[in-house]
Amino acid sequence: MSQIDFSVPRLQSFNGIFLIFFTDLAKRIRQNIYILAVPFFKNNVFRDYGTYIYIGLGLLVILQFVFSYLSYKKFKFSIQEDAFHLDHGVIKLSHVEIPFERIQNINLQQNILQQVLNVVGFEIETAGEGTAEIKIKALDKEFATALKSKLIEEKKKLEVSEDSQTKTHELDEAKNEVGTPAEEESLLFKLDFKTLIKVGISSNLFRGVGLLMAFFAYLYNFLRDFVTQFYDFNLEEDVKDRIPETITFISFLILGVLVIGFLITIMTTVLKYFDLRILKNQQNYEVEYGLFKRVNKVIKKTKTQIFEIRTNPVKNVFKIRSVYVSQASSHQLTEKQKIGLVGLSLKNVNLLFSSLFQIDFEDLKYDYFKSQNRLFFRYFYRSLFLMLGLFVAAYFLFFNWISISVLILIFLLLIYVSVLKVRKSNIGFNDDLVSIRKGSIDTKFKMIEIYKLQSVRLSRNIFQQFNDHADVVLETASGSVTVEYLKLNEARDLLNYLIYKIESVDKDWI
Repeated sequence: MSQIDFSVPRLQSFNGIFLIFFTDLAKRIRQNIYILAVPFFKNNVFRDYGTYIYIGLGLLVILQFVFSYLSYKKFKFSIQEDAFHLDHGVIKLSHVEIPFERIQNINLQQNILQQVLNVVGFEIETAGEGTAEIKIKALDKEFATALKSKLIEEKKKLEVSEDSQTKTHELDEAKNEVGTPAEEESLLFKLDFKTLIKVGISSNLFRGVGLLMAFFAYLYNFLRDFVTQFYDFNLEEDVKDRIPETITFISFLILGVLVIGFLITIMTTVLKYFDLRILKNQQNYEVEYGLFKRVNKVIKKTKTQIFEIRTNPVKNVFKIRSVYVSQASSHQLTEKQKIGLVGLSLKNVNLLFSSLFQIDFEDLKYDYFKSQNRLFFRYFYRSLFLMLGLFVAAYFLFFNWISISVLILIFLLLIYVSVLKVRKSNIGFNDDLVSIRKGSIDTKFKMIEIYKLQSVRLSRNIFQQFNDHADVVLETASGSVTVEYLKLNEARDLLNYLIYKIESVDKDWI
């Protein structure tokens, strides 16, 4: 593969024709689902116009295939002396050039359709972009690996040529900038199936439970309307007349929802993080995971902004942690854009942290400022507004003793969660790092190197101006982090300390 001439414009893999066709067809169906569904809701439409409908749909599918084929033929890429070049478009032709120095990450991904067609997706992330600027849908895996290595090599040459007096140093730094070829990588960590199940068990149960509750609420309303429409039967009155049976049924229903929600959570976790591997190359890490969608991402020291450790009581029992890395971007990262590493032991966390920050995680010591108890009222008012909305909805949709009992239970639970959030909210700081702790049932520790902070500011609402409190907002290249309701004098001391450290440290991070 090293003999490939990348200067010659190339097409995607031949199977890319079918991948482009199926993905574009699915996109068109989603965009026009309401129009396509009209014939199914009109009486006698298929009887009177069925032949024309089928012919029309057939013609649309053929036109979509022709468009996808033209899109495949017009999509060409190459590597020239100055940059990565890409031409694409059918009606409107576009030319994109990515200079080598702008390349930050090169990711390989493989969803279920790409696995079936035996191709991989190729993405290039650039400086200043929050998402991939270049996306190639279908490449042979060996060719994609060779292309990645070639781009790394070109970037390396560029970095070395900028300062010939420090050639050896620049060579090492350039190798680490976007990852190294596969033959230089070593397997640091592989998530075995037993640990993966533990991760699923300790994950967010309410995700699966929420989906089930929404489904059962819809099912209940459907059955109630169906029964009352065809039979002289009042479901709510019957429930009141059979309170013991109703309580038993509700108990089994809640238990069933929890069990099924628990299984859904485990299943989604297993599918997402199946065969998770962390490959180490000097100070960088290449992460691969996923069953139906295989994801490949690179964690680089120079781009790492926030190192977040998540734990909960179940994770503590299993002695595992989840780590989420936020890298430099032009905007606030979403949860999906963070690089997740799950099922790590404390030893693995320490190894990863020490490599990225050159600091021993186990030896960290902080001075702390704690959020004040007034923070509870902020969470309480939010919960109160939420409950008022739920009460109004219940009053108009389903208002009886069951709904009232459930709403009271939810309100008490929200109050308990608010208390936990206040207890866990604090900020620690030392000469090198700030550590922000938040959470309720789950606990999150977000660690940021001080010299990577872009700005620090105080935020005070009208109530805080009268009770001598303030929020501290830390801005990074991957988004902002807020520490709520510190004492005003502590917030000012922290602000001055962080500004002093930022200005006095002579380090470049990107």
